Amino acid sequence: MKSAHLRQRHTLLALAICASTTLGGCSGIFNPGTGKFHPGTTLAELPASPLPKEPLVTMPQVELPELIGSYEKALAANSDPKTRRQIQLRLADLEMERLEQLQSDNPAMAVAYGEAVRHYEALLQTSADDDYLAYRLARARALDGNTSGSLAALENIVDTAPDSPFIAEALFRRGEAAFGRKQYRAAERDFAAVLAEGDTPFARNARYMLGWSQFKDARYREANESFLTLMDDLLAENEPRRRLLGKLEQGERRLANDTLRVLALGYNYLGGAEVIESFNPDKGPRAYQHLLYHGLGDWYAESERYRDGAQTFLTYVARYPQSDEAPHMHVRAVEILQQGNFPSEVIPAKREYVTRYGIRSEYWQNAKDSQRDLLKVQLKPWLEELARFDHARAQALAKEARGARNNARVADKALRESREAFLAAAALYGEFVETFPADEQAPELTFLMAESLNDAGEYAQAFNAYRRVAWGYTAEKGIAPARATEAGYAAILMAGEVHKREQNPERVNYWLDMKTETSLRFADTWPQDHRALAVQLDAAHNLFEQYRHQETIAAAEKAAAWQPAPNAAQRRSILLLLGHSYFEIDNFPAAENAYTQLLAGMASTDPEYLNTRDRLQSSIYKQAELILKQVQLTSDSLEFVAPTEEAIALLLRVRQSGRSAIAATAQYDAITQLVRLQRWPEARAEVADFRQYYPDHKLTPSLAAKAVAIYQGMDMPEAAAGELMALANNDSDPEVRRSSLYLAAEQFEQAGNTARAIDAYRQYTRQWQEPALQNLEAQYQLVSLYTKAGNQNERNLWLKSLSGNRVSEPRGRYLAAFAQSELAEQSYAQFERLALTLPLKQSLKNKKQAMETTVADYKKVLGFGIAEFTTAANFRLAEVYRQLSRDLMDSQRPNGLSPLELEQYEILLEEQAFPFEEKAIELHEANIQRTADGVYDKWVKNSFSSLENLLPARYRKPESTVEWSDEAY
Repeated sequence: MKSAHLRQRHTLLALAICASTTLGGCSGIFNPGTGKFHPGTTLAELPASPLPKEPLVTMPQVELPELIGSYEKALAANSDPKTRRQIQLRLADLEMERLEQLQSDNPAMAVAYGEAVRHYEALLQTSADDDYLAYRLARARALDGNTSGSLAALENIVDTAPDSPFIAEALFRRGEAAFGRKQYRAAERDFAAVLAEGDTPFARNARYMLGWSQFKDARYREANESFLTLMDDLLAENEPRRRLLGKLEQGERRLANDTLRVLALGYNYLGGAEVIESFNPDKGPRAYQHLLYHGLGDWYAESERYRDGAQTFLTYVARYPQSDEAPHMHVRAVEILQQGNFPSEVIPAKREYVTRYGIRSEYWQNAKDSQRDLLKVQLKPWLEELARFDHARAQALAKEARGARNNARVADKALRESREAFLAAAALYGEFVETFPADEQAPELTFLMAESLNDAGEYAQAFNAYRRVAWGYTAEKGIAPARATEAGYAAILMAGEVHKREQNPERVNYWLDMKTETSLRFADTWPQDHRALAVQLDAAHNLFEQYRHQETIAAAEKAAAWQPAPNAAQRRSILLLLGHSYFEIDNFPAAENAYTQLLAGMASTDPEYLNTRDRLQSSIYKQAELILKQVQLTSDSLEFVAPTEEAIALLLRVRQSGRSAIAATAQYDAITQLVRLQRWPEARAEVADFRQYYPDHKLTPSLAAKAVAIYQGMDMPEAAAGELMALANNDSDPEVRRSSLYLAAEQFEQAGNTARAIDAYRQYTRQWQEPALQNLEAQYQLVSLYTKAGNQNERNLWLKSLSGNRVSEPRGRYLAAFAQSELAEQSYAQFERLALTLPLKQSLKNKKQAMETTVADYKKVLGFGIAEFTTAANFRLAEVYRQLSRDLMDSQRPNGLSPLELEQYEILLEEQAFPFEEKAIELHEANIQRTADGVYDKWVKNSFSSLENLLPARYRKPESTVEWSDEAY
């Protein structure tokens, strides 16, 4: 029969599989949560097996009752056993179809399948080994509620038809029955046998039930291996194109979800999330690995094991940090911790999320735009939440530190932790702004970031953040943030803090620039702010400190024109800045104007009065100084007069605001210029004024030199000499004292006051041995003055001093020769005055002694080798001998001599006189020989005259002139 019905069986099998009726009893999927089976995965719900395509034939629609009636008529009319059996089988199938249609049309109706059962039972009585009839009977009995009868029919297939196309379902149903009886090993064998049949409609469910059989038998690892194999099949793990859980058909998705749930149970029994990785195949983790962790984590959460659930998700994150699923898994962990009310663990988990997936993370850098958009969903609320949390914590710690000042250890710890919290808050605020730059919260959170950085002592970073709030967002969006003004002022303070703490000189200047620039920008942006003018003035002060004087002037003048107008203190500050800055750029008239206004508003008791007055006077003084510098460049001597007079007027105007050191200097310079212009009366008056008001001034002594010039200019040498004596006695400079004393002596001499001149020269020779030549000159002047005074003794003393000097310079030797010559002249005069009288012997002796003295004195003169005095000395020496010869011949003759005795006496005198005359001739001839050396002075001439008298035959000849002709050349 099996062979006879083979083709028919296949056709009916297809129809049976496609039928919509369900088997009852043990059919379904076990739900581990409820402990019950899910109805539906039964024979009626199994997918239909595909049939070969047949030619499209249009058949008339026939109602089932009408069709059944036709088959009943055919059965009654037909007596052939074979044909009758086929008709009976067709009637049984049609009855099943009718009942199933009835059930479908009336879901709430209890339909009885007894008639169909009886049809199949009757057919089996004659064909007990017909597997198709057994299968249809099992189905009918199942629909009729006869579970045991249905199972018995299936058992018949297993026993009698192992190759039946229905064997897989028969084994599956038997395995389900064994599972229901808690015979897990028997069930495992049947489910394994189903799987051995290959790719059948029952394979997946058999795999599922195999896993459950192993699970119920407490073989959790084997169970999870089975479940994982099922998941691999459902999600096409080992195929090129994998399937996603969300894309599965409803039945497959439900099967996959149930499988994940039972896998979670198995992982829990095996040790939790740590064992999941131990089930990985050799090639590595599965594509749906995250579903395994997700399933276990959710199960823990449902079981109120919140920490275990969150840790499961975080374990996955730690193992697969760069996976696409990691962020979602992390979020789920946070949700579970929140669900379990673990706030102390929620914050760290959120913080870790930000660290792992924030804009500064490696994950973010490698993510696609679509992934980043998903990340932003959680980053946005959590970044702000964490930042505000850290900010509040930092403020609380700072307050704690302030309250624990008496406990240094506690205070230091709280302060350190506070700073760390402020920095953490700032970093999170910054990350929010960086991640969501266009968000409406960005300006506010940037401001809070700046506040946190400020409280943490990171002033440079705080400055940048404040400045962005103040001006950056306005430039970008055209609308100023709510805290822009507050941020702008805070930026100024931050720049000031950095500048105050900076050690690097270059950076000090940079931050002062930043403070100045920010201050000016604040004042420009919010001029009506009550702090704007103060900020403007502070910027001006900073500019002045940096020597940026033109900019200082611009800033100060802007402040001066501020509305509402500056108060008295601010106006004072403005004028100071203007005065100082104009002064520094050499605009001294403008500086004078500012200082004049400033001084006018000050009381003389003001601590700054004197300093301001000095600045005013300096401004006037500098104007004169500039004019005088230009005067020095004047080439025409007449061009300097007018500007110099202008400068003098300015210099004398300085004292109008008070007698001061500057006024004294200005007056002194004015005196100098008056002297230069030879305005002697005015200069004399200013000198007197200066001495009256500044008797102890350091410049007062030096006025004596100017007074000297003035008195000399006014032809008052004695008055000039008096000033010079004051310098000589009082000046601190030795050289000034020395030169002044000498000049004083000269002025006394010029004034005709010989006595005062002599006193001055004598004082000079005593006090100033050096320079030696000048000392010798003073001695020389004394010789001259004593000559005028007729004091020969004093004159000779100074001549002797001069003649004995040892100064080797030519002038020293000259003066020595001069003095010695003067002394020799005196010796000569004395020699010349001595007459030879009787007794001749005694007078001749005296005469010769005088001659020897004179000769010795003139030889000293010759020893100096000064031509001017050498010829004179030679002449005098010759004349000494000539004079002695003449005096001998002119000497008094003794009385009472006879003519003979007188003649003999005359001969004796001639014999004594002749050698002296010869010596005179020799010396005169030696003197005239100096003409060969180009010397022809009066003394040489005198020697010629003497020789004319001594040797007239030789020397008294008429002169002849020799004419030279160029023709010789």
